[in-house]
Amino acid sequence: MKKTISISGMHCEHCINAVTAALKTVPGITSVSVSLEKNKAVVEGGVPDNILREAVEDTGFDVTGIK
Repeated sequence: MKKTISISGMHCEHCINAVTAALKTVPGITSVSVSLEKNKAVVEGGVPDNILREAVEDTGFDVTGIK
């Protein structure tokens, strides 16, 4: 299952790396792609939204939506 996470607060390559690393540690995630230009992360895997939200927000960024 593919989900798009809208994220606010990312400003640089370090931000992308932090969000990517956090999402890759979530069990069940098979693919992660983070875009600074779009302020979004696209993940594949069967993971509940609250777990995705927690992983991103634990890195210091805000999740504004998950589709």
